[in-house]
Amino acid sequence: MDWIFDHAPMIGLLFFVVFFTVMAIWVYRPSQKSRFENFANIPFEDTQKEGDSKEARDE
Repeated sequence: MDWIFDHAPMIGLLFFVVFFTVMAIWVYRPSQKSRFENFANIPFEDTQKEGDSKEARDE
């Protein structure tokens, strides 16, 4: 048990480096490209309905 306490910082560092690497590989897979392109275009989409705008509610 003392070994774990003595090496906890290194174990934590290795855990987070492996976690970050796996997540980066998973997110940047070629099959995810179209999904993220769709997400990137969300701010440019005009999807508000006529009754949903703030100005329409204030009047």
